Amino acid sequence: MNTTTAFAEMKKAQDILLEAIDKSAKTNLESVEKLMALNKAGLSGFTDVSNPSDLIAKQSAAFKEYAEHLAAHMEALTAIGTESREQLMELGQEFAKSMDFASLFGMADAPAKAKPRTSAKS
Repeated sequence: MNTTTAFAEMKKAQDILLEAIDKSAKTNLESVEKLMALNKAGLSGFTDVSNPSDLIAKQSAAFKEYAEHLAAHMEALTAIGTESREQLMELGQEFAKSMDFASLFGMADAPAKAKPRTSAKS
């Protein structure tokens, strides 16, 4: 493996990470916008409450919407993380397959050892 190949593999890994960061940021932004819309709708719905049971029912419905949205948001982020992890693992496996460990550690150039000479002294 030469340095150009290693650099190309590192560039691919960097692209995978940057894509995951971009997707996560977009997902987070969409989530915040949705939560703001839910909050606005929820607060405007509390103005026409006539008794405590209506208030509790509206609050429960709002909390349920928040919980469902947050669960979906976490699933989306998990999917992004899983996808990028799988891509990085695949890239790492391809990188390892193409790596020449013999040249990396200088084992290919090692000369064969000669038998040590023993001199018998009488």
